[in-house]
Amino acid sequence: MTVSQWHAFLTLGFSKTARGTVLKTCDHKAPLYVQKPFYPEGAETAHVYLLHPPGGLVSGDRLTITANLAENTHVLITTPGAGRVYRVS
Repeated sequence: MTVSQWHAFLTLGFSKTARGTVLKTCDHKAPLYVQKPFYPEGAETAHVYLLHPPGGLVSGDRLTITANLAENTHVLITTPGAGRVYRVS
């Protein structure tokens, strides 16, 4: 039996500008993506949704997420819903 495994990475870089906290860099290897930041609390705090289109994690999947935040930046990194984790027997 062959088991499919996702190997993905996401590296984010945030900076402080006159507009507030902004996503300056985003490097990824599919299937892991980031949705455009939004600012429900104002410009100082960027909210970023991580998207994993397969809809869940299966044992053997490897997702590496790195966030580099400059001084005085504020970021909430989350997913749009509860993540699903599946075990392969």
